[in-house]
Amino acid sequence: MGGQSPISFLSIDTYARRYDIRGVEFETFLAFVSAMDEEYLEHVQRMADREKEAEENRKALREGGHTNGGSGAVVPASHV
Repeated sequence: MGGQSPISFLSIDTYARRYDIRGVEFETFLAFVSAMDEEYLEHVQRMADREKEAEENRKALREGGHTNGGSGAVVPASHV
């Protein structure tokens, strides 16, 4: 399944060239953009994981189970 991917070096380099960001300033810019991009991608993954878990819980509830307190674990109807 597809998803978000990191900003390519080429895209960052192209942006930096357009705005005349060079040398040490470019290295700093690259480090900051890469760090922010990595954090954003981790955030997107966390949100996707939460949504997947919520969907699994909704599916289990539709099938007759129920969630176990706030733990997110699903107890089958046969074990209730």
